[in-house]
Amino acid sequence: MQKAVLGAAVEMAGEQPSVIFESFVAGNRDNFVRWAYSRTGSMDDAREAANEAFLKIYLRWEDVLASENADAFARKILKDVVADILRKRDRRPYSLIGLAFDPSASPIERAPAEEIDQVTLRVQVYKAIETLPRQQRACVTEYYLLDTPVDQIARRMGIKDSTVRSHLAAAKAALAEVFGVPSEPSDEKGING
Repeated sequence: MQKAVLGAAVEMAGEQPSVIFESFVAGNRDNFVRWAYSRTGSMDDAREAANEAFLKIYLRWEDVLASENADAFARKILKDVVADILRKRDRRPYSLIGLAFDPSASPIERAPAEEIDQVTLRVQVYKAIETLPRQQRACVTEYYLLDTPVDQIARRMGIKDSTVRSHLAAAKAALAEVFGVPSEPSDEKGING
């Protein structure tokens, strides 16, 4: 798949991609696909979005490299591509609620009560995440659902590591309040913003 993206980009641009670009694609492909999947709910759409984003990034590679934050620049291109795909298909961004269901799960009438309770709890958690402020929601999605390290989240969002930790702590406290569980005090101090 990566070779197909690079092949299309090379054909359009008429030149060979740099080793830096190739390593950028290899290092970001999985994260791009996972993030796009979290917004579209379709693996086909997610792969299409990632491929199109990498093509656009390749065509603007000099701008990406010259930018203050190449990760944030590239992520913005991906967000725009996903928005275009959703607009073309006349759909709203996919809610994380749909990610709670495993397509291979047994029919609900045959599922044990504990499995049904877990699905119900997951739906409640995803609904609660959707109510968080935009930056907190983005940090929670990246950190807890996509397993992205704090430093990568900060780089992509163009904020400090401490700000990401602050968003995560605030989101954790808000979610604890929603679910009526005591919030653990955080040892990490950060900047609100």
